[in-house]
Amino acid sequence: MAVIFAVAFYFDSAAQKFYAQVSSKVVQVGQTFELAFVINTAITDITPPVFKDFDIAGGPNQSTSTQIINGQVSQSHTFSYVLVAKREGKLTIGSATITSNGQKLASAPIAIEAVKGNATPQAGTNTPPSTTSNTKADGSDIFIRTILSKSKCYLGEQIVISQKVYSRNQIVQFQRFNPPIYEGFWSQTLPSTSGNQTAVENVDGVNYHTFEIFRNIATPNKIGKINISPIDGDVVIRRQTNTKPRNIFEQFFGTAGYEDVAVKVSSKIVSLDVMDLPAEGRPANFNGAVGSFSYKIEASRQTVKANDAFNLKMTITGKGNIKLIDAPKLDLPESFETYEPKVTDGATSKTFDYLIIPRQEGQFQLSNLDFSYFNLDSKKYITIPSPELHITVLPPDPNSVGAQVYSPQNQVKETENDIRYIKKGDFNLSKANIEFFNSFTHILLLITPFILLGTTLVLRNNYLKNNSNMIAVKERKAARVAKKQLILAEKLMKSNKKDEFYTEILMAINNYLSHKLNMPLADVSKENVKNTLNSKKVNEQKIEKLIKTIETSEYAKYAPGAVSGNLKEVYDDTINLITEIEEELNTKKA
Repeated sequence: MAVIFAVAFYFDSAAQKFYAQVSSKVVQVGQTFELAFVINTAITDITPPVFKDFDIAGGPNQSTSTQIINGQVSQSHTFSYVLVAKREGKLTIGSATITSNGQKLASAPIAIEAVKGNATPQAGTNTPPSTTSNTKADGSDIFIRTILSKSKCYLGEQIVISQKVYSRNQIVQFQRFNPPIYEGFWSQTLPSTSGNQTAVENVDGVNYHTFEIFRNIATPNKIGKINISPIDGDVVIRRQTNTKPRNIFEQFFGTAGYEDVAVKVSSKIVSLDVMDLPAEGRPANFNGAVGSFSYKIEASRQTVKANDAFNLKMTITGKGNIKLIDAPKLDLPESFETYEPKVTDGATSKTFDYLIIPRQEGQFQLSNLDFSYFNLDSKKYITIPSPELHITVLPPDPNSVGAQVYSPQNQVKETENDIRYIKKGDFNLSKANIEFFNSFTHILLLITPFILLGTTLVLRNNYLKNNSNMIAVKERKAARVAKKQLILAEKLMKSNKKDEFYTEILMAINNYLSHKLNMPLADVSKENVKNTLNSKKVNEQKIEKLIKTIETSEYAKYAPGAVSGNLKEVYDDTINLITEIEEELNTKKA
């Protein structure tokens, strides 16, 4: 990304043949900058301005360039000076005049802002590094700062992260800079405040050329200390040298006193402290919204026929982590059918549009549709109540009564026996020599019903015997019930639905213990489970591990978003734990 900072002033509005330009409008006292006058036509003479507030460090240098475009030849002449500001303040470079084809032209004055330069070293002090070519730029000459709008914030609170380059030399361009990666954040890129211009910033009494290369708005998604990873790249700077002109061209154009050098720079690690949202006063319907919001809910129709659809639209507007707000969970009547909402994101708003189809006529009231968020100014939870929506469902249209849509579970499979065609053509018929009566097939068919009946009676007796003891039946089915519950937990894990995942894990463990220990589900508590397993001589470490898993799952259920961890590890540990306890209990029983 090249940084260009030249300011040009044009005169002779009809042809714009004569103008002046400077390398920068903001300069440091004691530092050089360039002034150039450009003439696009033949001249007789030129009169430079009076440089009363500047010292001439070089020039005038003259150059000529020629262009041929579509057979048209054009020339431009450039007169350049290397100047040094004598003092701080608002300074003015006066007008230069030329005579061209008998016409006198003048450039406009140029306003320059001169700022404080680097302090002159005194005896006994550390001398700042030289900017000549025989000295490398170090951390005091050029560096990158990572600037956070806050050093401490809440979970879900937005902060601004800025990465800015500081250089005591003129910045020419940047090379090999990759966009930063913010682990532990949801981030969005913002336009740089620098645009295409560098600025001058004073740091500890020293003026630096600055340029903001990256600017992001970030929202932390975990609590604790989060480190902002450093960035690095190459910055090309232009610095003054003491090198003498090597040839007539450098002497003519005045380019011997400067060189462009690529310097490798990197930022330092910066930390952000992220606090958890307070548990006190947290509403049950809170879904992580942090900031300051307004809320509106409306129905497209309040009178609708059964089996017809209407829209329920929820709009959240304000400032905060609005991009991360999930769709609210609807508490609708049982006969109302709904689908996933259509989500529309705006700059400062988010809309959830639900399509709802009532299947039963009657008068219904939509309630419990409030919206809650954490306000950063008051440090409290705020709940915006929703208005009561009354929906009148009329009888269905007669043409739609009984109309149903089926989603078949199995596909119809055709076989070759579905249709038999009449055989055509010549064919021969023959009489069978073996009669069916008293044949082996006849006898087998006669005794087969008795064999099936006897087998059925034996299997039935075994089934009744095995299932007469309900306690033993529950114990045998305990692991199977837990396995079914864990299948759903695995799906939630793959979808990264953390809160629902921990709920299913807790249900799987509780159901397993209820069946295996012959204990009512309401009596499944940590204390009862621990006492019962101890009485059955189960390994103490396994019991403690089981209790810890139950506590983690209960905490995740009643404090959504507060538990972090590896879901795959929790899932695998739960399976192994149930398997080990199952094997140990069965072994001791045997």
